Amino acid sequence: MKRLDKRGGAACFVPALVLLCGSATAQEKTEVRLEEVNIRAPRIITPLPGVSMEREQTTVNVQSATDADLRNQQSINIADYLNTQGQSITVNDYAGNPFQQDISFRGFSASPLVGTPQGLSVYLDGVRVNEPFGEVVNWDLIPTLAISRTDLIPGSNPLFGLNTLGGALSLQTKSGFTSERFEATRTQGSWGRSQNQLAVGGNNGTLAGFVALSEFREDGWRNNSPSQVNQYFGRIDARIGASEWTASLLKVDNRLTGNGLVPYEEWQIRPQSVFTSPDTTDNDLTHVNLRARFDVSDRDSVSVGVYQRKLTQRSVGGDFWDDFDRLSYGRLDDCPLTHFPFVSANGAYDPNGPTSPGCPGFSPNGLFNIGGTSQEALGTTVQWVHVGDEHQLVFGGTFDRNDLSYGQGQMLGFIDADRNVYTDPAKAADLGLSALDTVIQRNFLTGSNESLSFFATDTWTVRDNLFVNYGLRWSRTHVRNQLVSDKPIPLYQFTPAFLNSRQQRCGTLADAAARFLCSEGDYTYYSTNPSFGVSWLPEPTLNLYLNVSQGARTPSVIELGCARDRELENVNNGKSIGCSVPTALTSDPYLPQVRSFSTELGVRGSAYDGKLEFNATMFETQLEDDILFVSLGRKNRGVFDTFKHTARRGFELGLNAKVGAHTFRIAYTRLDAKFGSYAKVVNQSNSSSNSTAGQLNEFTIEPGDRIPGIPRDVLRMGWAFDVTDKMNVGINMIAHAGSFSRGNENNEHQAGGDDNFGESFGGGANGLGRAYLGKGTTSGYAIFNFVGRYRITRDLTFFARVDNIFDKRYVTASELELNPFVAGSFGGRDASGFNYNSFAWTHSQFVGPGAPRAGWFGLTYAFDTVASSR
Repeated sequence: MKRLDKRGGAACFVPALVLLCGSATAQEKTEVRLEEVNIRAPRIITPLPGVSMEREQTTVNVQSATDADLRNQQSINIADYLNTQGQSITVNDYAGNPFQQDISFRGFSASPLVGTPQGLSVYLDGVRVNEPFGEVVNWDLIPTLAISRTDLIPGSNPLFGLNTLGGALSLQTKSGFTSERFEATRTQGSWGRSQNQLAVGGNNGTLAGFVALSEFREDGWRNNSPSQVNQYFGRIDARIGASEWTASLLKVDNRLTGNGLVPYEEWQIRPQSVFTSPDTTDNDLTHVNLRARFDVSDRDSVSVGVYQRKLTQRSVGGDFWDDFDRLSYGRLDDCPLTHFPFVSANGAYDPNGPTSPGCPGFSPNGLFNIGGTSQEALGTTVQWVHVGDEHQLVFGGTFDRNDLSYGQGQMLGFIDADRNVYTDPAKAADLGLSALDTVIQRNFLTGSNESLSFFATDTWTVRDNLFVNYGLRWSRTHVRNQLVSDKPIPLYQFTPAFLNSRQQRCGTLADAAARFLCSEGDYTYYSTNPSFGVSWLPEPTLNLYLNVSQGARTPSVIELGCARDRELENVNNGKSIGCSVPTALTSDPYLPQVRSFSTELGVRGSAYDGKLEFNATMFETQLEDDILFVSLGRKNRGVFDTFKHTARRGFELGLNAKVGAHTFRIAYTRLDAKFGSYAKVVNQSNSSSNSTAGQLNEFTIEPGDRIPGIPRDVLRMGWAFDVTDKMNVGINMIAHAGSFSRGNENNEHQAGGDDNFGESFGGGANGLGRAYLGKGTTSGYAIFNFVGRYRITRDLTFFARVDNIFDKRYVTASELELNPFVAGSFGGRDASGFNYNSFAWTHSQFVGPGAPRAGWFGLTYAFDTVASSR
């Protein structure tokens, strides 16, 4: 269904060529001279099948990869491949797990972490896999072994739905028609990593089947960080007459441990250390996808898709109890006589003076955040495609409904010498704290999201070398939330008498008898998003392109549930309560939808008979009412807030060259991601924030301040060498400039000095300020990785990979937070290092450590199943 190429030949299907050749040979003593045929690999850029676009027809810098590319790089997931090979890609590892990394493309993220505002849409065989709760992307739920092709499309393409601000990542799976192959792989190596993979595909010309199984195990390189990933994928295809039918099933059952950031001063001593643990996430996914395509004529096709996606998640996070610093004398029983004359659990409030040691080991200092989420997504897509001589028209519509429920509770605990948080229910009666043996229900959220969209695009061949793309998408999204949240009551108040005196009903903050605050959100968002692009080839090997597009993103359930509520701050003495993401919610204030306007201008081409390929692109995206997560400086706690204007602009350069047996690759990006308007945000660990006792710890963001977590310069270089026809080796370099820390959105935090008063909730002591540690930025880094393959026999291949060859110490992410594990000049400490005088704590810079040198090797046994499947 591809158009005829008028530039000296027909861009037709290979079967047509076979028929032509067959008819020619059937004529005795007749020589038939055919025109040269130029066949190009199409780029599939639509969620449903039916539309193919050649590279020259696209008006943005699309990045593509095949299953062979993934296999050659030995990538354990899609994020891993993008990190090593992608252009304009940056990585922030806030979680400390290879399956839970933030992937950012031109400053827009796709991440499994709720605290990361999402700007990229990810599609698997036409199904959007950004989860309803937070729009997150769980890389562990994508079956890497089953992926046939990836396309990263910049901008807001009307074909790729709502919430596509910075781009869309389209993933296509293998089938028995496209992958007639048996492949078995065993990998093992550093950190106790082992992986078993099996993929089989085949067909009989009408029916095709494909299955892919992968089981991954790893102890992790940091303390207490094991993970396991189990992915099972199956697909059946049938070609019946002028139609093609597809049914696929994906089942995933994983347990991930991501122990997060660690204070910089601890990372310098022991890079493998963790702040607290455990921090586990269990994911259980069932994903069903049905598709059909009908060729109603030589030029027209209709595609239909239906899917159901069910995800159950359970998370357990062990943290330090951030309300410990509010344990003034009398809020907990006096210390045992063994601590005489000191009586206060928190030495900062002891009658003997604010430098008292407290009572190490007596009161709880750990906290469990326990969360459970159930999400179900249902949807359908209908698409009609007409391929004419000059126009390729696409019309379609989508309907998606997401339902979710989320519950979250907390328990108090203790922290041992290895920083593990554990429970000790036996102490509940002694201390009168119900949270030591009972899960205190903090939140219960139910919500739904319905989105109806219609889209239309046209690829117009104006001339042989001039193409115009234009399109439009209209969407209506209805979001409803019902939230029952506990009042902002510290856990030390939850005594048996307190629980018995509270009624299990909703009320206001002034209604002391009511246990919960309840809110409902019911919002409808409309958007109309056009796009326009031009592609021109002044020479067959030189392509200029321009694209302009508009996009929109509606606030997710978590963003509405954890939005900054200034009304609640006003009735709470000016203090921001915040959320313990992804565990605690507050209310449902309205947030406007984010709107984007993107422009892209570039050139691409080739030289020396295709041995040299290059691209250069300038890009810019302006956002209105951008939603960002702002840390409050307390472990995982923060709020989502609206910023009137932000921008991401820059340029990218790419070069690929083939010189004999050598292949070279260079990709450079300069990116400026900045705030474009004034805003006030809260973080008590930013040295420039207001540190006046009893007042909100605010600071001001000004236009031109850089957005945290996005480095300005990124460089990737690669070299591959075909040593022999059986052996290939390669080196990849990844270099990132430094970036600002979360909590340093105004770029003004500085190390040194203290907050002058010590305790951000009031009641502190003059002259006992908490010190500011860390510069509020990360340093740039460059790491080198090795990959190699050797084909032992036709079917058996040995491979090896070494990451961070020179064992570079580096960090990829950072945040300003409060650190209680400090020695200080006063305060008693337990075996974990926890200081029981909160005035001795520090405002520290927490970092996401990069992994040290590690190596893996394995064997792949593979052969084609073409002969056996006929």
